[in-house]
Amino acid sequence: MKSDLSIRARFRVVLASVSILLGASTAGAEDRIKVVATFSVIGDMVANVAGDKVDLVTLVGPAGDTELFKPSLADGKNVAEAKIVFMNDLNDQFEPWLEPLLKQVKFSGAKIIVSRGAKTHTSTEERGPRSKFGEEEIDQHAWLDPKNGVIYVRNIATALAKSDPGNAAEYRARADAYIKELQAVDGWAKAEIAALPAAKRRVLASHDSLQYLAKAYGITLLSINGWTNNSEPSAAELARLTRQIQQEGIHALFLDSITDPRAMQQVAKETGASIGGTLYGDALSKPGEEADTYLKMLRHDVTALKAGMMKN
Repeated sequence: MKSDLSIRARFRVVLASVSILLGASTAGAEDRIKVVATFSVIGDMVANVAGDKVDLVTLVGPAGDTELFKPSLADGKNVAEAKIVFMNDLNDQFEPWLEPLLKQVKFSGAKIIVSRGAKTHTSTEERGPRSKFGEEEIDQHAWLDPKNGVIYVRNIATALAKSDPGNAAEYRARADAYIKELQAVDGWAKAEIAALPAAKRRVLASHDSLQYLAKAYGITLLSINGWTNNSEPSAAELARLTRQIQQEGIHALFLDSITDPRAMQQVAKETGASIGGTLYGDALSKPGEEADTYLKMLRHDVTALKAGMMKN
């Protein structure tokens, strides 16, 4: 009997301990604020700043096309429950579904434009597209200049610290460490491209998403598609590009990770140039692949571009 009582007593102690641990675990999960990032690059930035202090949902995941994304019911639920939505918000064509979604779910949290304060490029500066009314547009891909990436990260850290002051010091410390990594990548990229003669710094890409990176390091970037993948180049535009790369001796041809490769393959066939690989601009690669973080994306693109331009 005594033995049975002893066993039951020990069992109650174990149950109590498990309950305490489960309670602590549940409390910890409930304490985390829920945040949403619109696409994979911003999601990776938020993850680096926030660590395990937030419940993060990224709507458009790796290898996803933000411009063509269609939110699901689950996406709407995640947005409705979020305390913060982190967005790019530089061009209406990049996240065209976002404002309708926020209105539909009656989002009451904070909308954080992570690009606020970034140095942007306009249609005129890039000879890019204007709106259907002839107005200036802003190239939405500002994160591809690491200096702008630093601004994005600071905006993310400020928003998290304001919404979750109890963890503000950790957010700021993690952001500072992450910014140092971005600055190191920026310095490395400058040195890598500076080693190439200026006359070789010319490439053709299937999607015009890397102008910020190109301008940051003195690269002339031609493209088949414009800032979005909503339209295909005409036969006349392809013929013009083919003549131009033949005249200029451009052998650095690159696919974009989310763009149909057929137009680029046609140009490569007609010019005899080879495709030097895939560049990542609008989306990270899938986990475990070559560009599955923002830092790895920048390093991959610069390395690939340099290798291709050496053939010019």
